[in-house]
Amino acid sequence: MVRWISRNWLWVVILGTMAVYAPLVGHSQDERAKRRGLETLTEIMELIQKHTIDPPKSTQVAYASIQGMLHTLDPHSNFMDEQEFRNMREDQKGVYFGVGAIIQGQPDGVVIVSTIPEGPSEKAGLRSGDYFREIDGKSTEGWNSTQVMRKLRGDKGTLVVLTMQRPGVDQPIKIPITRAEIPSNSVNYAFMLTSAVGFIKIRDFGETTSDDFAKAIASLKNQGLRALILDLRDNPGGSLDSAIGISKQLLGPNELILTQKGRESREPTIFHTEAETNLNTFPMVVLINRGSASSSEIVSGAIQDHDRGLLVGETSWGKGLVQVVVPINRTRGLGLTIARYYTPSGRCIQRDYQHGLDDYYLDSGTDTQRGPGYHTDLGRVVYGGGGIHPDHVVKEKLDNIAAARLQRFNGAYLKFAVDDRERHSVKPDQTADYTVMKRFRAWLGEQKIAITDAEWNEAESDIRERLTIEMLTIAYGPEAGFKYQCLVDPQVKKAMEVLPESENLLREKLAVKGK
Repeated sequence: MVRWISRNWLWVVILGTMAVYAPLVGHSQDERAKRRGLETLTEIMELIQKHTIDPPKSTQVAYASIQGMLHTLDPHSNFMDEQEFRNMREDQKGVYFGVGAIIQGQPDGVVIVSTIPEGPSEKAGLRSGDYFREIDGKSTEGWNSTQVMRKLRGDKGTLVVLTMQRPGVDQPIKIPITRAEIPSNSVNYAFMLTSAVGFIKIRDFGETTSDDFAKAIASLKNQGLRALILDLRDNPGGSLDSAIGISKQLLGPNELILTQKGRESREPTIFHTEAETNLNTFPMVVLINRGSASSSEIVSGAIQDHDRGLLVGETSWGKGLVQVVVPINRTRGLGLTIARYYTPSGRCIQRDYQHGLDDYYLDSGTDTQRGPGYHTDLGRVVYGGGGIHPDHVVKEKLDNIAAARLQRFNGAYLKFAVDDRERHSVKPDQTADYTVMKRFRAWLGEQKIAITDAEWNEAESDIRERLTIEMLTIAYGPEAGFKYQCLVDPQVKKAMEVLPESENLLREKLAVKGK
């Protein structure tokens, strides 16, 4: 009997619930509907257990039922199992326990791109170009970077044994590493793009993001910051508190950040800057794209509505719903939508999800302005519905097919950069010049990686850019490669171009405020 209960615990729970619940149920239509729903659920679970060729585990059925129920509400209410909940908490706290290596999936395995300075991997002697072949004796063949990352993370002070394949070394190297605390800074890049223009990229919004942003701004000011480009592209959002904190650092005194409206019976929640807020008077451009969502849209929407800066890129995702995460037994979590938010001008930017989740998630977006019109502080027209529309639309650069193939199917750029670093030095401002490109073409031939003369000529510019990024990344770290990538990025170039326009907008805003 005990064994039967352990195998069928979910059915026992449901039937027990019904046994207790049924006598207490009244005869209202809603209560009868609840009872019929429980009975139907129980019947279907029993049929699954009896008749399917491969009966699923009870937890699988339970989790799938929960997710199905939540998806009848909206696209963003979500149940998190133990692993998902742990990852979310690590991302929010801005710290995790691991080996301190930045990794990347390649066609022939997962490789280290760089190690974090003073981290466990650097101290153990790992370096760029090392491939993971085993973790704790288990082969990593066929694994992607996410699977490797999960195995590298663990409890502080625990040991993980890595078997690495190093280019130029015949036998794999076995290296034991003790996991340590690794900062996961969501403000992952902050540097001077030129002598006067600072650049900050925020990966997501965690508990420490607002403080990290303040430190980044202070650092860039000490380096001569006179204008800022804030990169929120592909930032899916996160902590509402951090979005409000960053908005407070960028907006002026007594300015509305957002209004949050829940059930009709509840009063709206209003967030605004304090009366004593000092406005940073540097002009600003914010980069957004289809991957910018939630907290990213709160920040960019507030900046646009208050004419604090200009937006460049592509229309954002369109997530105007607010979730709260309710812990379940401290190991799992329920992300439940509790409200909609509205930008300072009154916009709700949530995209329509009434036609099914497939349409919602597979919608590639449009840069056509949709929804009702609203007005910024200075009277510019902005639109609700379907995300935040940028002031200047600039499409992301399309990949050249041949150049992308060298990366996607051959991993050629990183491999060459690792190999070439051993033979030739790389200067901080070096690009893949004629000599480097000639060496790369010869290396492709040695590796029997085919590319025709016509493909080479058509893709040469893209190949040069990709190769330069990898060379600088391998030699000087991810920030060096990313900085060069920004300098050739058409969206960043447009942001630089419209900074004077942003400065004029800020000047007009200050003039109106001063009246």
